[in-house]
Amino acid sequence: MEGQQERIGEIEPVGGQPSRNSGQTGLEPEEHTIDIDEISDEDWIKSLRTAEESTQWPRTPKVPQMLRVISIGPYHHGKPDLGRVEMIKPPCAKKFLADSNQDIEALYTKIRSNIETVKKCYDCSSTKKYNDVKLARMMLLDGCFLLYFIQGGVRQFLKVHEIVCVVQDLFLLENQLPYGVLKLIFEGANFQGGLPMEKNIIKFVSDIGMPEGLSSEIQLKEVNEEPSHLLDLLRSALLGRFHMIRSQPEKEQQPKKKGKSSSSRGGKWGLRWPWKKGKQRGIRQSFRHIKELKAAGIYLKPSRTCFWRDVSFKSYFFFGHLKLPPITIDDSTKTKFLNMVAYEMCPDTPDDYAVTSYICFLYDLIDHADDVKELRSKHILYNCLGSDEDVAKIFNEIGDDLVDLDAYKEVKTSIQKHYDKRVNTWIAQALHNHFRSPWTVMAFIAAVLILFLTGVQTYYALPGN
Repeated sequence: MEGQQERIGEIEPVGGQPSRNSGQTGLEPEEHTIDIDEISDEDWIKSLRTAEESTQWPRTPKVPQMLRVISIGPYHHGKPDLGRVEMIKPPCAKKFLADSNQDIEALYTKIRSNIETVKKCYDCSSTKKYNDVKLARMMLLDGCFLLYFIQGGVRQFLKVHEIVCVVQDLFLLENQLPYGVLKLIFEGANFQGGLPMEKNIIKFVSDIGMPEGLSSEIQLKEVNEEPSHLLDLLRSALLGRFHMIRSQPEKEQQPKKKGKSSSSRGGKWGLRWPWKKGKQRGIRQSFRHIKELKAAGIYLKPSRTCFWRDVSFKSYFFFGHLKLPPITIDDSTKTKFLNMVAYEMCPDTPDDYAVTSYICFLYDLIDHADDVKELRSKHILYNCLGSDEDVAKIFNEIGDDLVDLDAYKEVKTSIQKHYDKRVNTWIAQALHNHFRSPWTVMAFIAAVLILFLTGVQTYYALPGN
């Protein structure tokens, strides 16, 4: 992660250089793009219908700088270093419309009639420079490209590494397209076979957010509201606001609290705003990381689901179990974390601050590479960065400036109560020191058995027995 520029919504270029995968030394030739600003509706629709891939001879490129590759929506529309992907939007849109058996004029008219609602989804300072015609064209072109990309149809236009970069850019806060616009485009689609478009979108988002091999086909609960955009949909998927089709039954995913067990699920998410200072914030906790919990006899186990709210702790006599959902950490994790946190801090967004609280909770648990190693050994964390130190650094860098809203207050309070019982620490250390291998356990059992048999023999050898 060293030297990597983090992306929180924005896609501002550095030094006017071309994008990371453009392979170009300047702007794309004007004849190979479709200008949404300076032609009539009739000519624009005709140009989109006849859009083709560029046929110019390939250039000898310079090594591209690793920057953003795509703009979705009005915030960064028209930036010159994003010309590579802008050039393939028209043929992608044309292919999507052909595959979905839809008429471009009808879709364009539908979006024009809803353009006032679209404007309310963005900051007015960014939309006022586009009139209704320009904004409607932008929504239609970006929406068709986005849906075609989700279907996996861009492989003929982009290379594998370019696709990976576009996926990352699709979840930047300032790169979001209203879900209502996507719905206007796909609700009249008539595909030949395959999943409905809405399920394709949810599958795409869940596969992006969940650990490989643990994601399943999911569907929205009927009680859920329509998501605002893809980033909001990713957040909902990670938090468990979907239910699995091929997963544990709903009643098993949300068990009731029993005994000393505590869970963050189903409870109210606190709205206090104590600024974090070091590892101490919210409740008075003295544990600082996973190694200290392990020393107190608290052991990690993976949760039944990979939903971030599926966190629970259960205390027994001499030990406890902290269950955490599996999570994958890769090159895009920090960017996604920061953009979801930024989204939660915006007005008119979900007020539970669930992602922020989850990251703060992991920050409490992860301090050193050894903590990451312990999470890996329990199959809770999948490290795709290659270094446990890099993972620990991610959480320490993000968590230092976040506000903890005590969403996991019950869990942390239960952990602290267990941790405060010093006898638990003594017993846990004794077990760790003397029973760290199967051979020591077998030797102990053999010694106990020998003592028992010796006692029995002595008893029967006494006079009168």
